[in-house]
Amino acid sequence: MAAVPSYRELAQRTLGQAASDLNAMPQGQVASAEIQARAAKAQAIATVAVAQALLEIGDVLRENLKREEPQ
Repeated sequence: MAAVPSYRELAQRTLGQAASDLNAMPQGQVASAEIQARAAKAQAIATVAVAQALLEIGDVLRENLKREEPQ
């Protein structure tokens, strides 16, 4: 069974996908609606990456707080 990736790894992959989508943006004579749609898709993907990064931060904070609790 494969290891479950951390939220950090997921966020990195997701941001990579958003960057790839933006880099694949067509050049030249392109309908503005297509540009808007592609930009909106990249923004949505980046928003998911931000959520994944925040979940990673929450996990790290939770672990650190557990270590600091007196026994």
